Amino acid sequence: MKKAAAAELVFIPAPGMGHLVSTVEMAKQLIGRDHRLSITVLIMKTPFDKLKVISTTQSLLLKAAEDRLKFVHLAQDDGEAVAELPSKSPGYFMWEFVNMNKQHVRDHVTKMMNSTGSTRLAGFVVDMFCTPMMDLAAEFGLPTYAFFTSSCAFLGFLLHLDTLTRDRNRDVTELKDSDAELEVPVFVNPVPAKVLPAIVLHKEGGSSFMLGVAKRLRETKGIMVNTFEELESYAVKRIANDDMVPPIYPVGPVLHLVNDENEVEEEEVIQIMRWLDDQPSSSVVFLCFGSMGSFDDEQVREIAQALEQSKHRFLWSVRQPPPKGKVEMPSI
Repeated sequence: MKKAAAAELVFIPAPGMGHLVSTVEMAKQLIGRDHRLSITVLIMKTPFDKLKVISTTQSLLLKAAEDRLKFVHLAQDDGEAVAELPSKSPGYFMWEFVNMNKQHVRDHVTKMMNSTGSTRLAGFVVDMFCTPMMDLAAEFGLPTYAFFTSSCAFLGFLLHLDTLTRDRNRDVTELKDSDAELEVPVFVNPVPAKVLPAIVLHKEGGSSFMLGVAKRLRETKGIMVNTFEELESYAVKRIANDDMVPPIYPVGPVLHLVNDENEVEEEEVIQIMRWLDDQPSSSVVFLCFGSMGSFDDEQVREIAQALEQSKHRFLWSVRQPPPKGKVEMPSI
């Protein structure tokens, strides 16, 4: 019997901590399933990680590297050039930032293709926000799969917005401040348009970015989603039965639960854990909106009032938004 050739995948995660960590953990699961598979993770560098959150995370992941899993830090573009990107919306910045890194990815993949060895390059796996990299995969004649770090319901929501725009010529930003209720196939109940994520209703870049993500996701060979069917059975079934969507693979929950042995816990963290240990089981609501999640003063007050009125114990990770007009990480 002829021995199967070894294959290598190129993973391209978004630089945010929540995207990077889950992508690497997914890569670990894949190589653990087949000894013939290896993965190279291409990491894009951002110039505005002042708190070194992402760089610290990358260091932890590098220490946890396993056989057949390689990390490559791509060259960093001039910080001034990145800062000059129009800051109309976070979505616009991410889209342009990913496009700026195309040449770095092209250069490295070219080296991989030209290197001698028995391993063949089998395809790209791109983050949900890195779909512009699909153009490079096509250049190299490789298939692209996507890793969707959010829920299956949110994936279906984005795809539905794409359908409204493409097939019904509807401008979804017109739903902003509307009293209309939106029928979304992956949602059991209609959703008031006014509670939709602000970015999808943002006229100056946000909406076009999210619609661009949805459009490119349809062009992939398959979408891995960080969820599991028992959690989102309704949404998974609705998308799986949609002929206009590539195959979806619920692969979650993909979690990183290993602490750095040399990491010294801060006193505040120790106090929080002690407080949690003293609470009744399943009694605490935890709010965390990711390393890039932040709200203005009015939104924070509204969330705080809702939490107080709920009468539930809660733990809330709050970050201050960057100054208006600047693309920076939120601060603690």
